[in-house]
Amino acid sequence: MPAFSTDERTLLQQSLEEFFSAQYGFDQFRAFNDPAHQQGYGTTHWRNYADLGWLGVALPESVGGMGGGTTELGIVMAAAGSALAQEPLLATIVLSASAIAKAGTVEQQQVLEGVMSGEHTLAFCHAEPDGGYSRTYIKTVAEPIDDGYRLTGDKSFALHAQGADTLVVSARLGAADGPLALFLVPSSSSGIKVRPAPGLDGRRGAAVSLDGVAIGPDARLGDASDRAGLVDELIDLGVLAVCAEAAGAMATVTDQTVEYLKTRKQFDQPLAKFQVLQHRLVDMSVAAEEARAATHGALTAYDTGDADAQTRIWRAKVQTARSARFVGGQAIQLHGGMGMTDELAIGHYYKRLSMCESLFGDGEWYLKRLAERGFAA
Repeated sequence: MPAFSTDERTLLQQSLEEFFSAQYGFDQFRAFNDPAHQQGYGTTHWRNYADLGWLGVALPESVGGMGGGTTELGIVMAAAGSALAQEPLLATIVLSASAIAKAGTVEQQQVLEGVMSGEHTLAFCHAEPDGGYSRTYIKTVAEPIDDGYRLTGDKSFALHAQGADTLVVSARLGAADGPLALFLVPSSSSGIKVRPAPGLDGRRGAAVSLDGVAIGPDARLGDASDRAGLVDELIDLGVLAVCAEAAGAMATVTDQTVEYLKTRKQFDQPLAKFQVLQHRLVDMSVAAEEARAATHGALTAYDTGDADAQTRIWRAKVQTARSARFVGGQAIQLHGGMGMTDELAIGHYYKRLSMCESLFGDGEWYLKRLAERGFAA
């Protein structure tokens, strides 16, 4: 099982906290979030992530990574959520780099060197219009041609697809009911149309159309295996990552709400003195801890190869979605009208939590899937 020691995990968490505390204040977030900002995140920050080793923390040593597991990746994502980091960690490291590390050929895995050095970014283009949260609804077709494949289809909004160097694209081989394959597609390829847009929380992304995009035979990720199982695993990794991100954001939201109530006064008393508000703060703290504990258990189950890992991941998503909605909503209410303004961080945390709640499927979707398997959340 790839994992860091307890001391190594502590050092990783400390380095993340120190960096974000010193380099990623709310003013910095707002600057990146400005529509006028070209990338929507800090390219210098991204290089700093690389220098500190965070971009390779969960990649295997065989490809030059640090050999950590998803628990280490969860530590990174929790810190990113706490700071409202805008950089493409989820798109590049969690989804796309994991796909290449798990299934790519030796030649294809060479792109990970550029990823870990901060010079190459990736985006995972899988979901499609009308597909909802389905993991298998793919109508994009990869037609075999003499010198490779021709890709045709449409992909829904994918985080950071607007600026990625390479797109990891899912498609059906030969026909809409063919086996599922993944392809590494340079974003500069002829026939690609990118429609950029901001997400709810301000992070950039794009819908992608592929109109007869010609790629070589070496663009197909790995061998001729059907990649439906790999896609399922990658989306579970994405679920774990957003659960960890939400847990980090909820912890910060709770702390900021406590501090706000200590300074805001009513009847010459800090709001934190009122017992009914103290009860709500306790409920927020409990909900955040429930999500953190469920996520930690799911990360451990995945890293140890537990046969029940997917069920643990889906249960963590259900709990995190519930907690995110509750904690975010309570924080907005306790901040009053100020909570809805752009000038206060709490509203932006609420948007990030809403994104985490819905990415890869909302709580209700996973609850139904668990019920179909005979499990309770």
